[in-house]
Amino acid sequence: MSDQVRFAAFRKLEDFVGKAENYAIPNFSELERVNNRMSQNLLYYQTNYFVCFLAIFLLMSIIHPLQIFSGLFLIIGLCVVANIMSNKSPEIQRFKKERPFLNLIIVVFISGFLFNLFGSLMIFLFSICLPLSVILIHAALRLRNLNNKIENKKELLGLTKSPMGLLLEFLDFFVNEKLKE
Repeated sequence: MSDQVRFAAFRKLEDFVGKAENYAIPNFSELERVNNRMSQNLLYYQTNYFVCFLAIFLLMSIIHPLQIFSGLFLIIGLCVVANIMSNKSPEIQRFKKERPFLNLIIVVFISGFLFNLFGSLMIFLFSICLPLSVILIHAALRLRNLNNKIENKKELLGLTKSPMGLLLEFLDFFVNEKLKE
């Protein structure tokens, strides 16, 4: 067993994109099979998917750089504020009691700022969701081949570890496969 995490090999474009006969709409009434196909494809083409994600995200960043960074700043800011508010800082509580008018002005200013950045937030989220959608659609539609099945068995047996395998384990995506074996 290998404890080292490694990316899978970058698959050739002919293998990744392939021909039309390499794609089929999955039967969504058999969700276990759809789950299996997607997890197998996510593992086998993981390096291609990471490159695809980065390419689409970078393209969106080039087209809308200010909105992407504003949206990123907004997401980080909201997380920090939520963290502070969840801890219920005594300084903030004291500030709100001692200076209610100034607190109101700050809240109005921040609300206006966030409302202005809402468009940037939407572009940032779209630049995350678009590549994820492309990846998940490809993983659902792409039929598996023999090499795909062999490489995935190695991952499931623990002979190799990959970032996508660790992510799928973290998300409990392999539950069905582990119960079968």
